[in-house]
Amino acid sequence: MIVRNGMVALPGRDDFTRADLRIEDGRFVGIAQGLEPASGEEAVDASGLLVFPGAIDPHVHFDEPGFTHREDFLHGTSEAARGGITTVVDMPCTSLPPVTTAAAFDNKLGIVAKSAVVDYAFFGGVSGHTVEASLGARDAGAGGAANAGGPPGEMAALAERGVVGFKCYFISGMDTFTRVTHDDFARIVREAARVERPVLLHAEDLDYVTAATARIMAARGGGAPEWMDFALSRDEAAETVAVASALALASGHEGSLHIVHVGTAEAARLVAATDATCETCAHYLAFSREDFEGSAGRPGRGASLKTMPVVKARGEAEALWELLAMGDIDFVTSDHAPAQAEEKETGNPWTAYGGIPGTGTMFPYLLSEGYFAGRLSLPRLLEASSGAAARRYGLSARKGSIEVGKDADFVLVDPSATTTMRGEELFSKGRITPFEGMVLKGRIAATWLRGHPVYDARSREAAGQPSGRIVAQPGTGKFLRWGYR
Repeated sequence: MIVRNGMVALPGRDDFTRADLRIEDGRFVGIAQGLEPASGEEAVDASGLLVFPGAIDPHVHFDEPGFTHREDFLHGTSEAARGGITTVVDMPCTSLPPVTTAAAFDNKLGIVAKSAVVDYAFFGGVSGHTVEASLGARDAGAGGAANAGGPPGEMAALAERGVVGFKCYFISGMDTFTRVTHDDFARIVREAARVERPVLLHAEDLDYVTAATARIMAARGGGAPEWMDFALSRDEAAETVAVASALALASGHEGSLHIVHVGTAEAARLVAATDATCETCAHYLAFSREDFEGSAGRPGRGASLKTMPVVKARGEAEALWELLAMGDIDFVTSDHAPAQAEEKETGNPWTAYGGIPGTGTMFPYLLSEGYFAGRLSLPRLLEASSGAAARRYGLSARKGSIEVGKDADFVLVDPSATTTMRGEELFSKGRITPFEGMVLKGRIAATWLRGHPVYDARSREAAGQPSGRIVAQPGTGKFLRWGYR
C-alpha cells in the first residue's frame, strides 16, 4: 500500500516533509515524493493531514490479570489507539500476581495476548518481599563483584523473557507490591546493570511523606481533610530527596536508572546532570495543585486529578515544559491508571484512588500544547512521544520513527480540527479525567499498526461517533521483546 500526499514528520527534520510512504509486509519500504501505486496496490489519501510515527506510551497500568474492574488490555489498548499510541509498555505492579517472577510473566502474557489491539511490551518488577528471590545468589558483595555459581534469580529470568526494564518503589500503597529499602535498591541497580536493563523508580521519600502526612493531619485537628492537605504531604521535597538518594545509591551505574513520572523540575535537573534518564506525564505539564480546589470561575478538579506523585505548585509545569524542550526530560508517558467512580470519589483525599486514564490523552495533549503552542520543536515532539522511549527500552530497531525498514506504525492528524476531551467518549473502562472539557488543537483521524488500520475516525461507519471506532480485532497487537527486530 501507499500513503500519499501527506505531510510527514521524519526524524531529524525541523519541519514536515511532503512525501509518500510505501508499505510492504508491515514495514516502510519507500519514502519519497511522487510514488505511484502498482496494479492492485491500495492507496490511502492523506491530503491535508499530518503523518506522525505511532506514539509510544511506556508507562501504563492495564491491570490484567487481577484488577480488571479498573482496566484491561482490550479497553486500555483501544484507548491507546484512539490517542495515536501504537506501542505501550505495561507495568508489573498492578497485576495479580505481580510480574516479579518468570511464572507470573508467562501467566500474564498468556492472558493478554488475545486482547491487545496495539503492540505491547512488559516491565518486570522487584518489590520488597521479592528482593531475595529476584536477586538470587548473584547479589553483589561488598567489593561490588557478583557472587559466582549461584542461581541467576528472577531478574535474570525475566530479562531472558524480554522485559524491557524493572520497576520498583521507594514508597508504595500496594500490599501486593511493596517498597524496597535503599540497600535493596542499590543491589537491584547492580543486578539490572549486569542483565543490561534499566531500573524504573517511583521516587518519593517514605520518611518525608510519612512525617509530612502526620504533621498535616494533626494540624487539621480531626477536621475533614482538604485536597491541599494531601498535595502538600507529597510536595516537591518528597521527590527531590528520593531522586537524590537514588542517584547516590546508583553511583557507578547511573545509566541503568530511570525515574518515572517526574513532577518536580528540580528533580529532573538532578537527573539531567547524570547519565540517568527520566520522564514526565501530561498531567504534570497541564495542572498544578491549585487545580484540586479551583478558583473563582474555575471549578476544582478534585479526585479526577489525584495521582501519585501528586501535581506540584504553580510554575512547576512551565519549568517542566522548558526541561522537556531542552531534552533534560527524555520523554513523556501517561501513567494510565484509571478507576471507577466508587474508588475515585470517596470524599476523602487520602482514600480516593490515585490514578487517571491518560493513554488516550498523552499524544493529543503534547501535540496541541507542545508543538502547536510553540513549546516544543517538531524534533523534540517526536523524541518526547516516540523516539527516546523506543531507544531507552530496546525497541528502536523497529519502533519510534518513520524510516525505511521500521514497522509501518503511523498516525494521521487533521491539524485544522480540534478535539474536546470528554470522559464519556474514552474507550478506557475508567472515564474520570482531569482533562474534562479541555479543547486541544488537532484531531487524530486514524491510527495504523504495522500497515493495518487500528483506529478510524474518518470512515462512513465512524460518522456520528465522536470517538471514532476501533477497526482491528483483539489480538492484533503483538508482544515485543527487548531488542525487537
